[in-house]
Amino acid sequence: MRPRAPRLPALAVLAALSAALPACQQPDVGSRCPFSWGADPASPPPRPETAAGDYFETGNVACDDLVCIVSPVSASSKYGSCEGDSCGYCSKPCVSDDDCFKDKTGLVCSQLVLDPAFIASLDDQTKDRFLADIRFTSYCVAPR
Repeated sequence: MRPRAPRLPALAVLAALSAALPACQQPDVGSRCPFSWGADPASPPPRPETAAGDYFETGNVACDDLVCIVSPVSASSKYGSCEGDSCGYCSKPCVSDDDCFKDKTGLVCSQLVLDPAFIASLDDQTKDRFLADIRFTSYCVAPR
């Protein structure tokens, strides 16, 4: 008769994994982020209370998904003012409001369309490098 292998080590590993799962961090969607802007003082960076539209920045290392957005929202909104130099909030691509953790962040999934005049001003190499075939998509944004 073959002796049975002890199952205790496997149970210990499963218990350790299940204890670690709640410690996993949620994405930082809705966290504040500094929005990079040019150094020209005549052209100040966008602020939520004065933005004419959504300002979208990719490559922002302050955000897990590298997307920082400044939206035109009222001062009474959670995202309606700046915290220090952080006037934007972290976002990510989405399909539905659930992807934006709407209950926690207040953000909704909405389509952002890049300004056609801006796209037309770019040369083909820059379009391919930064936009590829994507000219619009849905991101987590502050509701209007």
